[in-house]
Amino acid sequence: MNHSKGFTLVEIMLSLLLGIIVIGGALSIYISTIRSSTDITNSARLNYDINSIAQLMLNDIRRAGYWGQAISGSDARDNPFMLDNANILISKKTGEDDDSCIVYSYEGESSNDTVDVDEYYGFRLNGDGIDMRYSVGAVADASCDQGNWENIINTDKVIITALTFDDTNSKCLNNTTGISYNTPCASVSSANLATDAVAIETRQINITIEGNVVNETPVSKSLSVFVKVRNDRVFTQL
Repeated sequence: MNHSKGFTLVEIMLSLLLGIIVIGGALSIYISTIRSSTDITNSARLNYDINSIAQLMLNDIRRAGYWGQAISGSDARDNPFMLDNANILISKKTGEDDDSCIVYSYEGESSNDTVDVDEYYGFRLNGDGIDMRYSVGAVADASCDQGNWENIINTDKVIITALTFDDTNSKCLNNTTGISYNTPCASVSSANLATDAVAIETRQINITIEGNVVNETPVSKSLSVFVKVRNDRVFTQL
């Protein structure tokens, strides 16, 4: 008489243990793959958003000081888009970090010799986002706290952790003496840039943007770029 034999309890438990180990390994690989795919997607979105913002800034800041009504023989020192509060100013919105805002102006569609309220532009850090200015309420309202601003980043997906503007690589030429300095004109001493001297400032703005994906702080990006403003500032030192 033949007796059929089954698995012992120990064999069954060993089989279950091996099965659990195999399934656990497969699940671990699957979760790791999904997480890696999510990180790649988030990183791609973050790269796209920050690169797009940087390109927008470069294209717009490059136009600062453009004066469409300048004609042959015009005195560049009379350019209204480089005078007083229409000139490039690096500052901050109240409550934000220093140098996290830049404001400037250039001639738009109005084509006249005055700076209109819709020809004041700028970018600023505002909380977790970045604002772009497209006009001011009045000519006197040209600071980083004033004007009409619009958020240009979806802070539900990406947050900006830092934004910095820096003009320390600008250069100043004392056109009266012919001596050039590797600093902005504001940093040149009065002994080297005396009152009534004519100065030419070649301006370079360095921009740093840092951000991360919402709720995914390990997925972060820091980008540094610079833009040379096309229009040099020409002025008489006061």
